[in-house]
Order: sequence, then C-alpha cells, then structure tokens
Amino acid sequence: MGIFSYYKEEAQEPLIKSIEKAQDNSSSSSPKEEEEKNKLIIPNKANGLDMENYTWGQSLEEVTINIKLPRGESENYFTVAIENSNSLKVGRHLQPFIIDGQLFKEIKADKWSWYFSSKEEICIILPKKNKNWWKSLLKGGPEIDTRNFEDKWRILTGKLWQPWKRCIFG
Repeated sequence: MGIFSYYKEEAQEPLIKSIEKAQDNSSSSSPKEEEEKNKLIIPNKANGLDMENYTWGQSLEEVTINIKLPRGESENYFTVAIENSNSLKVGRHLQPFIIDGQLFKEIKADKWSWYFSSKEEICIILPKKNKNWWKSLLKGGPEIDTRNFEDKWRILTGKLWQPWKRCIFG
C-alpha cells in the first residue's frame, strides 16, 4: 500500500503537466479549427451516433451497429454484405438498403459477424483493421467529435503508461 501511495504521488506531476499542456494547446486554435469543431456532433454513450434507422458505437477494436426491425418483420429476409473490407450493405429483401456505403476505415473482412440480438434487433460487429477512433461509420456521413475520448487514451501512452504498467503487472 505504501509503494502504491508513493507511486501515485510521483505520477501525479507528469499527469497534471500533460493535462495542462493539452488544455493550453486546445485553447489556442485557429478560426478554421473552431469552425471545424462546431461541425462535429457529440457522440452517443457508445462512442458512435444514433441515426434514423440504426445506431452505431465503437471501441478501439471494433464497431458495433444495431438496427431495429419493424414489428412483424421476418429476420429471414435480411441481407448483410461486406465487400473489399471497406463497403457495407445492410437491408431487407427487395427493399432499399438501410446502410449502403464505404466504411470510414477498413475492417478485418474475414472476422466480421452479425446476429439477431432479439426478434426486433439485428447486431453487426465489425473488427477494425487498425485500432483508432472513427469519426463516422461511413465516408461522407455525419462526423462525431472524437477528441474527448481520444485524449483519455493518450494520457496513458508513452512515458505515463510505463509506470502504470510496472505498478499493475509488477
């Protein structure tokens, strides 16, 4: 317990400095950056966005899409297709696609899956090729503000991660 207290006090100073530095950098932004910031949408609790026909969320490893089915709709007439690890098509048989477009970034095309999480909802899981945050599900789609959850990840990278790693794993 004493070692952890010593470590905690020692680690606070670099952590506070990195947070202050990030705040200083964010306060000195150009008018173009401010305009860009105003266009971004606040993400949902799953680090994604709630759209009209579906909801998507993400972690650093994967993107999850949830689509509500209309009442009485049979799950047998549903199509999900991935092409070239960057194109997604989701829809009902003989109807316009609910999702149709190029994904924001590439996925691991051989590892994706989908299932019916209930009789009224379909869930699609897309593992990311690279571990990074997506600003949108589809290219050209509405973009979310990823800076808030990106900053949390950056705090534990580099010099700050090594002391935490030693403390946790020995």
